[in-house]
Amino acid sequence: MTRRSHSRISILLAAAAAILSYALIWFWFKPMVFCATKSDFSCFYRAGRMVIAGDGARVYDLAAQRDYDRRLGTSFVDGQGRQFSLPFVFPPYALALFAPLSRLPYRSAEFVWYVLNAGMLLALPFVLRRSLASSDRTIATQLFAPVLFVPAVLALMQGQTSILLLLLFAMAFAALDEGNDTLAGFLLAFALLKPQLMLAPLVALVTWRRWRTLTAFFWTSIALAGVSVAIVSWSAAWHYPHAVIEFNRMAGAFGGEHPESMPNLRGLIYILLHRSVSEAALARITIALSIVPLLPPALLLRRRSSTVFEAGYSLVMVVSLLVSYHAYLHDTSLLLLPFFLIGGQMSRGRWAAHSAATASVIVSLYVIPLLPASLSATAMQMCPAMLAFTMLLCLELTEARRRGLISTGIRGRLLVGDC
Repeated sequence: MTRRSHSRISILLAAAAAILSYALIWFWFKPMVFCATKSDFSCFYRAGRMVIAGDGARVYDLAAQRDYDRRLGTSFVDGQGRQFSLPFVFPPYALALFAPLSRLPYRSAEFVWYVLNAGMLLALPFVLRRSLASSDRTIATQLFAPVLFVPAVLALMQGQTSILLLLLFAMAFAALDEGNDTLAGFLLAFALLKPQLMLAPLVALVTWRRWRTLTAFFWTSIALAGVSVAIVSWSAAWHYPHAVIEFNRMAGAFGGEHPESMPNLRGLIYILLHRSVSEAALARITIALSIVPLLPPALLLRRRSSTVFEAGYSLVMVVSLLVSYHAYLHDTSLLLLPFFLIGGQMSRGRWAAHSAATASVIVSLYVIPLLPASLSATAMQMCPAMLAFTMLLCLELTEARRRGLISTGIRGRLLVGDC
């Protein structure tokens, strides 16, 4: 048997092991975790049913959401057994995906969405294969890596949209790397499912002077706004920003935010200061300090060439999570993308000076969610680790600029920097 055949077998075995693991999570682990509660998927299912019933105009009406939850049995139940409606606070165009799913019984719809998400995780290494020039051994590793990453498993079990966003950002990276700016902008517009994660990518696109990408992003966003109006009516689409504001003000016990469980700067600042300052002051401090991590993408990524490369895109992804005003542990499944990008660099012999430190940070981000601790304690530990990851990426980019060289993805190009 040739070495190539052995490599292909390793990919098949890794894929089979990952599929088996996802099956075990669905049939064994998920029922234990959510034995007395619904998952986050319930809010998507209920909103989809409202659209199917011709009641999409009330999709952001909290009273209507509670009424539908009572009829559908999709009320969310917390750890203490208290029932409440989990608000739907996503752009209306998301319902083009979830309304067809909601025609199925709840359990069947949740299973189909779970299978689709597992398929996205399996597709991720192949989306990046050409850009990273991945070997078969690397692909085999990447196929199984999400199974061991708690945030990705949590996103799967919750039925969240985080894995869809992960795939969109990965596809956008591949498109940018290949010079397909229009496709990249189109894909990034769909990532407005969680607009709070788009600030750093937009700053990076301006820094990279990817005007075609920004133009495609703008026009696709306009088109998605039109789709939103068609699905839920103009009044409901206009109410979407107000629904987000209402959600931010809602008590956590009634389906609102839990900033103490957010593994980002907002969560860290909240845990440290919420007992000593007012909510208004806390919000101002959070917004002010969240500007700081945006400076590295604005400064370090500036250069003549607009070519996207692994370290720069990884920095954008990590910073987008840090400065996001709303992010939970399942959202950090997006870290899989910088893990794969930087892992690809190290596997090709780059980053010799930083490999040990970078590998240590990646391992710590894998291990921290596994530790027996509360969500607030996990958030407190994840944020500093992500900050350390950011600093290592900044160090690599600083040295690249000092050398006057920028390393890129698939083709191994070396481009003169904007020093």
